[in-house]
Amino acid sequence: MLFMRYLLKKWYKFQQKRQARQYHSHWYIRFVFLDRPFNSLEQLKDSFEIHSPHKFTFADCFYAEHNHRHFIFFEEVDAQHPVGFLSVLEIFQDGRYTEPTPILKCDYHLSYPCIFKIESDWYMIPESASNKNIELWKCTEFPYHWQKHSDLMTNIEAVDSTPFFYNGLWYLFTSTRRGCKKFGDRLDIFYTKDILNPNWHEHPKNPVCRGQQQYRMAGNIFNYQGKLVRPSQDSLKRYGGHIELKEITLLTPDDYQETLLDTILPNWDSRDDGCHSIDVNNQVVVIDAIRLTKK
Repeated sequence: MLFMRYLLKKWYKFQQKRQARQYHSHWYIRFVFLDRPFNSLEQLKDSFEIHSPHKFTFADCFYAEHNHRHFIFFEEVDAQHPVGFLSVLEIFQDGRYTEPTPILKCDYHLSYPCIFKIESDWYMIPESASNKNIELWKCTEFPYHWQKHSDLMTNIEAVDSTPFFYNGLWYLFTSTRRGCKKFGDRLDIFYTKDILNPNWHEHPKNPVCRGQQQYRMAGNIFNYQGKLVRPSQDSLKRYGGHIELKEITLLTPDDYQETLLDTILPNWDSRDDGCHSIDVNNQVVVIDAIRLTKK
């Protein structure tokens, strides 16, 4: 199985080089308001699209509802700030959206603005692997003003860190490069009772998953078809090739098990060639995708 993935990866890399000579590509965001809970991939087909005006990057999207208003937080890249930074925009049920507003720029790369709420306060864990830490930010005035709360972990290269509160504990799902080549080759879990003042314990099964470029987080854990699922990236075809929904069948401080439940392919538009993050909250779904345009 691993050898077959290795051969397929070589083939897809060859195909990507050919494709790059013919097409430009850019990441963009899709969103949809549903009339029932998300339980079928068919519900993603009628999504609205949000593109960067100059076909730069809009990716790693997360949704938040606040005071009956709807917002998407995401990574942005433009010509003035080619290092990733974080922005937010408001969306409406008829497909309209506001212009993006930058909320966080640093001299190092930021992406994956994983936003979550504790009681009445909003927090965010952005990817800051290039700064070799996992940061926690607190919102002081929603949605535009954020202040750094703490470093959850230091001296660590970790990407797409995603918290999940379950059975009285905060679990932090993340991917490191400890003992492997690519971030997507392994999934690690840490846990603590209090994420705001953590005393981290490393899960004894780490890495709880290990393979070849198929375990990196792709958004918050959510319910799908009555099951608890963890979205993960599979970069076999390309970086951000597609999303896998892994059912979490066991999560304790001592053990972890998951199984593949479903696969999200970017088949809503023939011009799209990948997707690598999804956020599901109530009956709103946001997802990113990569669009190809002819040179």
